[in-house]
Amino acid sequence: MSNKPVCKITNLSQKICLMFFGVFCFIIILETGLRLGGWVLISLQEHKNRIAMKQKGAYRILCLGESTTDRQYPFFLEETLNQNSIGIIFSVIDKGMDGAVTFNIVSRLEFFLEQYRPDMVITMMGINDFGNHVPYESLTNSKIITFLRSFRVYKLVRLAWLHALSKFREIKFSSNSVTAIKLGENYNQDQPELEGLRPKSQVDFVNSGVLCYKQGRFVESEALLKKAIEFNSISDKAFTGLGWLYRTQGRIAESEIYFKEAILINPDNDWAYVGLGWVYRDREKVAEAEDYFRKAIAINPKNDGAYFELGLSYHNQGKFFEAEDYFKKAISLNPGNIWAYIELGWLYRDQGRLEEAEEYFQKQISKNPKDDIMFSALEMVYTEMGNLSLAEECRQKANELRLSYYSPVTVSNYHKLKEILDKRGIKYVCMQYPMRSIEPLKKIFKNNDSNIIFVDNEKIFKDALKEGKYRDYFTDSFGGDFGHCTDKGNRLLAENIARVIIKDFINKIEN
Repeated sequence: MSNKPVCKITNLSQKICLMFFGVFCFIIILETGLRLGGWVLISLQEHKNRIAMKQKGAYRILCLGESTTDRQYPFFLEETLNQNSIGIIFSVIDKGMDGAVTFNIVSRLEFFLEQYRPDMVITMMGINDFGNHVPYESLTNSKIITFLRSFRVYKLVRLAWLHALSKFREIKFSSNSVTAIKLGENYNQDQPELEGLRPKSQVDFVNSGVLCYKQGRFVESEALLKKAIEFNSISDKAFTGLGWLYRTQGRIAESEIYFKEAILINPDNDWAYVGLGWVYRDREKVAEAEDYFRKAIAINPKNDGAYFELGLSYHNQGKFFEAEDYFKKAISLNPGNIWAYIELGWLYRDQGRLEEAEEYFQKQISKNPKDDIMFSALEMVYTEMGNLSLAEECRQKANELRLSYYSPVTVSNYHKLKEILDKRGIKYVCMQYPMRSIEPLKKIFKNNDSNIIFVDNEKIFKDALKEGKYRDYFTDSFGGDFGHCTDKGNRLLAENIARVIIKDFINKIEN
């Protein structure tokens, strides 16, 4: 009698062990299949690329990023690539979005891939991402977690979970109101959530539309903002939202119409005037742009964004004293306006006031010792002062910070982008900004860098600045140690990208 319970327990234990063994075997088989399938997909894509190269077919390259990509280097890249006689016709597609964060870029990726069917995707992104930066180690948690995340099964489960979560959020979004954003007072400031309410008023639809805009969900944003206008045809906030949306998409003419309509409805809408200022600056109509920024200030003397834009305009014209006053005013109104700090420091440098620029950047570093942008700016100042040892110290400190601290949003979006490209077997060119070290990007993709070509733009630009002036290559310095490129800078950038891409092509042809 005493043996029967033991037999039952033994049988139960065996069943559990067999069940776990079966699950383990299934995971091993699935992992092997996924790895083999991934290898076959990449091999087929590479074979397709080699055939296209030998047949002299057109090779499409999609360029993604923000304002440093939008109407910047892609034109020069296509020109440079097609000047190299390697028997391939290159077509370069520029889909940079001014002001975009990495979420905007990744959220539009599938649409662009369907529309343009590229053979290669180039990104230069992340500078616009904000939020608390955390130690990279806290993102990976431990060596065991890192090891587990390297499995294809983990990535498959994670992708399925993200897809299900996305669908759930879409359902929730359709039945609930979302985060409210105070558009009229400051277009970029989040406000508390409105829970449990269906979008049923003009205000609800404006708030929902603006949130979608910030998330890069442009189609939904446009639909919601237009719905707000249906509720209330004199909703200046909805018209302003559509103005910003169209400007981000490069639909400048439509953007201008909606900003002007918002002003007709509400002549006191200061952010609509700022938007019009941006539109006219895009068209290089400096006087008209400045006039709209001044009108915004006249309506709302606390609009730090308008003061900053005027300071930037005067700085670019060499009107240093006026620019200094406007930058200082922007900072006094909003001490968190980091771009005003950076531009003020560069203003001192451009005036030859290097000691003041040094003191200014040092002061900002004392307030925030983890501000890598300020260390980069200080590096440039020391370089111009001829103090190369201090410049090198600042460079190392900036790189150390970038290697140790990442925005988890940026890291996540880089990995999401690569997952999408890997799934389609599309070659990925991951490019770093000018003057910046490539190492932080490589660290993001540590143990997951297959099918990636890295483009390092640090050395070529630093070498160029030894021979020329900063303003020869950059129009501003929004990144601390770099800014938007001049034509000369964009050409240098394009030549370096082309050099790396062609080298990769030639290696494949020879192999």
